[in-house]
Amino acid sequence: MFVLGHIGVGSRLGRLVPAVRASEMTPWLILGTILPDLIDKPLYYGLALASGGDSARMGLITCTRTIGHSALFALLLWLAFAAAGRRASGLALLVGMATHFLLDLGGDTTGFLLARLGLIWKAPGFSSLRALLFPLVGARFGRMPFHTPREHLRGLAQVYTIAGEVVGGALLFIAWRATRKAEGR
Repeated sequence: MFVLGHIGVGSRLGRLVPAVRASEMTPWLILGTILPDLIDKPLYYGLALASGGDSARMGLITCTRTIGHSALFALLLWLAFAAAGRRASGLALLVGMATHFLLDLGGDTTGFLLARLGLIWKAPGFSSLRALLFPLVGARFGRMPFHTPREHLRGLAQVYTIAGEVVGGALLFIAWRATRKAEGR
């Protein structure tokens, strides 16, 4: 999934958690839905640019699902918020990140099933699960099948991603309309 899917679907899922429903938690929830990508995509592409685009030579940061996509990082963030007395904000951020992980795993699973059915030529390497469980499943992240942001964007043209963007955009539009209606506009 990409931005609209993660924010639209993720924020809707996150609001199912009673402690996150409060409107003052919404910015933290929304940030959590995209925070893993805000960290990992610039990290990977910045390092790829510096190394000439060869992810094999980059060592630990070998794809766009690394540190920011790990449960360990999410837990450490929540603990930092709790230590600062911002437990509710930290929970909203954590819930948003959990929806991001869930949606990424859904994309990997869909890709795997489509490859098994012969509808696409290459199955994903479940980089979302590998990153989520880092370092419990090993000290390495998945390998990036794309070498440039342009290749990455082309790779997003799959049914799951497109459907996620459409549904996420629709959910954001519905929420925007409901807010305007509640404000009397």
